[in-house]
Amino acid sequence: MRTISARAFLAGASIAVLAALGGGFALGYGFQSPANSAASQEGAADPSASPEARLLIGRFGELAGRMVQLEAEAKGLANRIGVLRDFESRLSESADAESKSGRIAKTPPASSGGPLLDPSSAFVPRVTDPVTALLRSPLMSDSDGAGKLSDELERMERDIERVSETFAHLDGLATSFSLAQMAFPGRAPVPDVEVNSNFGNRLDPFRNRLAFHSGVDYPAPRGTAIVASGGGRVVYAGHRVEYGKTVEIDHGGGLVTRYAHASKVLVTPGQIVMPGQKIAEVGSTGRSTGSHLHFEVIKDGLVVDPAAYLARF
Repeated sequence: MRTISARAFLAGASIAVLAALGGGFALGYGFQSPANSAASQEGAADPSASPEARLLIGRFGELAGRMVQLEAEAKGLANRIGVLRDFESRLSESADAESKSGRIAKTPPASSGGPLLDPSSAFVPRVTDPVTALLRSPLMSDSDGAGKLSDELERMERDIERVSETFAHLDGLATSFSLAQMAFPGRAPVPDVEVNSNFGNRLDPFRNRLAFHSGVDYPAPRGTAIVASGGGRVVYAGHRVEYGKTVEIDHGGGLVTRYAHASKVLVTPGQIVMPGQKIAEVGSTGRSTGSHLHFEVIKDGLVVDPAAYLARF
């Protein structure tokens, strides 16, 4: 459901940004056109220009400034949308892997237990271009011409206001999706270290028989930094049977990550952590044969393959 919403947001936002950029460029081109420049200079230099004409010129200048500002905002929003679109495409590429090999977590978050498991079986806003109206109007004392131009400027004001409201709404949506991206557990919990034991069936290192491995292992020297794979709230920080010193982080949306066998825990329950923040240090506590991090991803109570998440960053 989240992926569908992301696609709808990105499509609508892209169309709105392109429309606003197009309107801004058209307006900018109008400023640079010789006829428009001559008309503006003539109106500004002519001392017989009426107060109404001067007022209209002032209103146009103010609206032009607002349009330039909107164009800059559109470019910034377009950059943010590009980042989010890239992230959304990675989500789509590996969406099927999320449910693959799902198992009921033997040790649900904030409860006690051990990891030894049996083997598994297989909207476009309209921006009125005022350049044509300006070229047709002498901006002098003619009341009819001034009245028509005033109407045109009022329409322009309404259009710009609609664009401003649209951008404010899109900016809020982009912020929400950015927060979701920050919370997504797709970053390696031990940077620059390769996994040496994958998710799934393997020979148990203690009993030398087939057993289910509910996460992935990162071998590293004792004291190596363990970082949060995504932003979230710490729901457990302490000792668990067989897991040893453990940290669990709730990322929202039914996603929890578990970091086990640590030598030192650096966070406390209820603490908010950022992606990449150091939360513990590698160790060999609990049911462990050597210094490493055992990393799990739990989705709606099921342990799932962390590789399906880590591959998206």
